[in-house]
Amino acid sequence: MVHLFRVRLALVTAICLAVLVGPARAQWSPYSESEVDPSLFRIDEGRFLGVKPDAALTFRDEKGKAFSFGEMTGQPLILVLSYYNCDGTCSVVNKDLGDLLKEVKGQVPGRDYRILTVSFDPKDTAESLAKFRAKFEVPAPVLAAWRFALPANEGDAKRLADSIGFKFFWSPRDRQFLHPGVFAFLSAEGRVVRFLYSASSRPLDVELALIDAKQNQIKPTEIFDLALSLCYSYNYKDGKYQVNYPLFIGFGSLVFGIVSLLVSILVYKRRARKGELLR
Repeated sequence: MVHLFRVRLALVTAICLAVLVGPARAQWSPYSESEVDPSLFRIDEGRFLGVKPDAALTFRDEKGKAFSFGEMTGQPLILVLSYYNCDGTCSVVNKDLGDLLKEVKGQVPGRDYRILTVSFDPKDTAESLAKFRAKFEVPAPVLAAWRFALPANEGDAKRLADSIGFKFFWSPRDRQFLHPGVFAFLSAEGRVVRFLYSASSRPLDVELALIDAKQNQIKPTEIFDLALSLCYSYNYKDGKYQVNYPLFIGFGSLVFGIVSLLVSILVYKRRARKGELLR
């Protein structure tokens, strides 16, 4: 009986310890559950629109050729900051841009704009870049206008990211970089004119951002682009373009005023003629 009592006592003690130690382990776990605030990765557009990244920043493309950031100017540029050892998110962001550009018919890659993807991961190599690019499927004309690059000098990618307000940091728990999926649109002179986010962008948003990036370069033959840009305005809160309702309301009011004036003139003339007949 004594032996049976001791066995039961040991069993009860073990159960109690398991109940007590379980919550303690959860409470003192080095990894606490947390959620990343998306606003941390939102670019302060009011501060960074109009900035001009340093043209002297140097990179090395997929062919090993060194080039400066200034060499990418001269026509609108879509800039994407990613890293090539990414487990999938960066591939999705770049693929999303490729899919969006497939639907953009009014702007021709290579002629009207170029694309540049730069890695901010110092561990990325020419091999990781090559693997990333090999899995990248976009139409040939788009790919021909798209350059993938590594920083040629230590710190240049970080300086580029900081200059446009792009935030990223390494998460030891997730073993990956956390960063926004954003496309920066730069004008021909190298100034940032628009930011679009991968998750919420439409082909129309990309086309309008490219038109904005042309700024004063729109030719008389591109009058449709100018009209399209006037019909839409950028919504900073939603990060996309929306119909420019004030423009249409103002235009409608103008047309209504002109029509009302013409009708009034016609009525006045008609009454004047009737008055002459009565005489």
